[in-house]
Amino acid sequence: FIWAWMLVGPALEDRWLTQLLLQVCLLNAMLTTLKANPEWGLARGITIGLWLLALAGSLIAFAPVPRAWERFAIGIETLSLLPLLALLAAGILRFVYRSRRLTIDGVFATVVVYMIVAIFFSRLYLLILGVNPLAFDLPVPVAERTPHLLQVDLLYYSLITQCSVGYGDVLPMSDTARMLAVIQAV
Repeated sequence: FIWAWMLVGPALEDRWLTQLLLQVCLLNAMLTTLKANPEWGLARGITIGLWLLALAGSLIAFAPVPRAWERFAIGIETLSLLPLLALLAAGILRFVYRSRRLTIDGVFATVVVYMIVAIFFSRLYLLILGVNPLAFDLPVPVAERTPHLLQVDLLYYSLITQCSVGYGDVLPMSDTARMLAVIQAV
């Protein structure tokens, strides 16, 4: 599901459809992680709660609410996605490391964690951009981009950074953005 969301999401004009695909990907990753880790007690409830909070933030952002409420909802969504993505990555890696042999499930699970890490950093970059609009030098100025296209730009930047390719079309300008890019690349 993650690959489908990443391939189809940028081409979709309707932001709600992109968010729906993201939520389906998160739901799939969450259910798979919880199934692979049945002994998770408190972490199980926290994971479900964080996903519901991210879902609520997505839904509120699409409701006809004042701009301030929309920004608040996007902030709630992003702040709940960060720990959720970290929990999902930890749960999936726990499944991989529990196996004593390399299996095809382990290989695919590792690739999913790789993608989750890229999404995690793209959300961190989006949060930084919300605080400091000059944190990144983008090909198109931040003021001229829709929130949906900013998410696409930062996911692209996150993947390019994580792969250590670094095309140079998106540049971190603030110290915080640079340090996060270094952490992600390492």
